Amino acid sequence: MDPLAKRRLSDISFVIDKDLNVKSGNRSFLRLIHKTDFNINLSYILEDSDIKNFKFFLSNFDERFPRRNFLASIKPFENYISCIFTISKQGEFFNVIIEELSYSRQLLDKALMESRELTALMQNFDSYYFLFDGNKYTLKNTKDLNTIFEGSQENFKKYITKTFKINVHNEDSLAQLSAMFENIENFSAGKYYTFLQIDKKILTVHTLKTSTRHNSLIVASINLHKENEPVMNTYSESRDGLTGLYNKKAITELAIKKINEEKSPCSLIILDADKFKECNDSYGHIFGDRVLVSIANCINDAIKGRGIAGRIGGDEFLILLDVTDEDDIHQIARNIRTGIQWSITNVDPESVVTCSMGIAKFPVNAQNYEDLFELADKSLYIAKYRGRNTYILYSPELHDKILIENKQIDDRVTSGKFFFDCVNSELEILNKIQKLDGSKKEAVYEVLNLMISYLQISKITIYDKDFNLLYLAGVDEVNSREDYVKRTSNYFKLFNEYSFLHLDNTNVLNSIDGDRYDLYRFTNISSTIEVLVKDKNCGNLLICYDLYKPARTFKKDKITFALLIARKLSEIL
Repeated sequence: MDPLAKRRLSDISFVIDKDLNVKSGNRSFLRLIHKTDFNINLSYILEDSDIKNFKFFLSNFDERFPRRNFLASIKPFENYISCIFTISKQGEFFNVIIEELSYSRQLLDKALMESRELTALMQNFDSYYFLFDGNKYTLKNTKDLNTIFEGSQENFKKYITKTFKINVHNEDSLAQLSAMFENIENFSAGKYYTFLQIDKKILTVHTLKTSTRHNSLIVASINLHKENEPVMNTYSESRDGLTGLYNKKAITELAIKKINEEKSPCSLIILDADKFKECNDSYGHIFGDRVLVSIANCINDAIKGRGIAGRIGGDEFLILLDVTDEDDIHQIARNIRTGIQWSITNVDPESVVTCSMGIAKFPVNAQNYEDLFELADKSLYIAKYRGRNTYILYSPELHDKILIENKQIDDRVTSGKFFFDCVNSELEILNKIQKLDGSKKEAVYEVLNLMISYLQISKITIYDKDFNLLYLAGVDEVNSREDYVKRTSNYFKLFNEYSFLHLDNTNVLNSIDGDRYDLYRFTNISSTIEVLVKDKNCGNLLICYDLYKPARTFKKDKITFALLIARKLSEIL
């Protein structure tokens, strides 16, 4: 794989005329096109269907708006990449900046909301799309931008049924068609509809909601299914009603056929949403459904044309990739992970939904579907243990030892020895604290080192009410927070109502608080529990339990004990 293909497309800018002739650009643009001069036409990297649409877009550029967005697919490498072009006009030329959509769904949402004539939306659709503006329906062809139909719902229903050969004699198809129009009339979006055609091809309709400056619109893509699609008799037999992905039965049958019968090389990913239950409990099932739809959209964006996906449980998904090259797998997994992390950021860190993934390859890691699924599931367990918001691509030399160790731990738990050892450790720490003299620093450090061993973390730091360092115990003497806390007025905005912050993987802050994310990244902190407690003089103590890379999930009983010890220390120090 080209080394550039592993990097995010960014900092790419150039100047073109309305016929797509390139006039100038920066170094990143030259690397993108693999040229040393600008004497080319942009058609060189554009997908065929986008060339005509882009020329139309530039020829009709509305100069009342300083910047406009256009969605397109470019092919600088082996595969096409979905990008957003941010365009401003300067005289007879156009300044263009390219950003890769797979890294941020926010860019896509922004483009959809700012789109005026919906030219940008067309780039996502294979053949046709239709609009409903509250009064009439309009059907268009994305290839030549021509209007094919315009009229009322009743007439449009007849037209679409005849044109796309929807079998209205099938009760399920008729019910789906009626539900689609009812949702559209109520401006409900984000739904998939699948209709079995007479010629045994499957037609899908996907609706979304956007707006122009003056009114809201429902926009729907109309696509004929391509390869890898199962031919089912009804919508309910193949699709999950909420996300539009395959349901458990359909995706499992497809995976078994591909692996056990066809013996086709592939990669299997099991994805689990992190802390989804907490999100559901805190914000309700409607918000939880939005999260699941968002996850499905991110998966679709990342695997476009290279695999299929299904929902196999409440917040669990199965993805079957046609690729086995590790660079490609890493790229897809990263795009899924970062896409999900960035898609919902309007809640506090305790409820931010990220994802963990376990990945295994056929036939390299296993010879049948059942064994492959088991390896991916075990890899998912390792990803969860390492702090969530990550993925593990199974490698026997790396992960078999971890799996054996986990089995040994499970055996210890079953026998009771694990709990017995934990209780002994906790009793030792509590006894030490009971007799602790806060004026004797050596005794305090003894307790802190016992806590480090018990929690299996890297260090503990304690700050006084003015956030001056009181104690630092552990693997190094790096004072991670003092300067940052003192110069940051809202340091505790991420703490919950009980005055503590718990992060199994500090990477989640990348989409929430960039400065805080940099603080942890530069000091190598991957997991943390930070507690703000009242000291004996009614001031505040900040007590931080930090784990260096790799990240790891804090078990609930460990978190509880860490909070208990923080409170006991505040009474003594």
